[in-house]
Amino acid sequence: MLTQKLRGYLRTFFGSILPLFVLAHFTHHVITAIAAPLLPLIRTSFSLSYTQSGVLLSSYTIAYGLGHLPAGWLSDRISPVLMIFVGIAGVAIAGVLFGLAPTFALLVVANALIGLTGSGYHPAASYLISRVAKPEQRGSALGVHVIGGSASYFLAPLLAGGIAVALGWRGTFIALSIPTLLLGIALVLLLQRATVKRGISKAEGRSMEKQRRGSRFWIWLFSFLVLSTLSGALVGSTIGFVPLLLVDNFGVRAETAASLLAIVFSGGFWVAPLAGYLSDRVGKLPLLSGACIMVVPTIFLLPRISMGVGLYILLILVGMFVFVRMPVSESFLFAHAPARQRSTLLGVYFLGSNLGGGVFTPVIGWLSDRYGFRYSFAVIALAVLVLTLICGALLAGLRQEGKSSEARRVSTAEEEKSPEG
Repeated sequence: MLTQKLRGYLRTFFGSILPLFVLAHFTHHVITAIAAPLLPLIRTSFSLSYTQSGVLLSSYTIAYGLGHLPAGWLSDRISPVLMIFVGIAGVAIAGVLFGLAPTFALLVVANALIGLTGSGYHPAASYLISRVAKPEQRGSALGVHVIGGSASYFLAPLLAGGIAVALGWRGTFIALSIPTLLLGIALVLLLQRATVKRGISKAEGRSMEKQRRGSRFWIWLFSFLVLSTLSGALVGSTIGFVPLLLVDNFGVRAETAASLLAIVFSGGFWVAPLAGYLSDRVGKLPLLSGACIMVVPTIFLLPRISMGVGLYILLILVGMFVFVRMPVSESFLFAHAPARQRSTLLGVYFLGSNLGGGVFTPVIGWLSDRYGFRYSFAVIALAVLVLTLICGALLAGLRQEGKSSEARRVSTAEEEKSPEG
């Protein structure tokens, strides 16, 4: 029976356009995934402090975050595939500029351009995937989509570490940007053909929802957004400093530290699909809350544990949080958001996660410059704990609003005729 179910799932997967989205997601993140692993080498070239390193990383995350709101709005009004093209080709072109930047100021500008162009991808891709998948399989489909991005963040540090030995960090950016551009163009053309063939349009299946959402519903939805986006921003901002932590606290070589960051993103291969599957059956709020509680001691212990198996386990746990949060949050928002505002609210979600990370990253750098990684990571762990307790209390107190929204979603799903994914 299990074998038959697995065969049926694989047949459905490879018979859909979801593999194209997985490849597009991989291509989109190849360049965005190598700045943090190469940061020790970049720091040496420009003699950067922790604060300046944080500013460099945040230039990408702030621009990436701010760009998601207009990107979500545009995805509701123009071709989502066009936005995906901008999110891949634009990143590749900006990656070449990053590798050629002669000064720190231009490096920051190029990194911001990577973020701004890259923001076109996620609101459009998440919306299209949610439209293609059956309502009861949206979490699973979004979880499978995450595999593409996690594969980039897993493989890119390994590639970057190896290429940097021969070409340096500048050559690494240029060498990876050119094939990214060519592959991205080919994938977007295939996606355009596939979506036209299946008749998927930006307005397809959007019901004329007339239920009035009261203030309690919006507080409930906002509480979820705050918990998901800020916890993601806080944890994501610490991940950017992991290579520096490994180099400075554990004496790891810069190239090795770049490769070790792949451990964090290895969870995307198994955690994201599993989390998406469970979110369709167990529920999204319990998964997100549990992941937030789990990551608190993980972040606190990262700069306090010795080099060895324990450190590797903590890095895996950080990755588990990242890849539980993503498919759970995206499927939750698509399920509960008003139909005409889905792409826009997905844009708000990506904006909050990345803009928050852009704000927190230089703060962590400043705290680390003055007090060390133990203090700065402890502050982040405490912030995640307080955030989880406050938002968890609000979500529990307004649980009935979620049940009412779920009933509306089921009713709407029965009226929609979604294409099979």
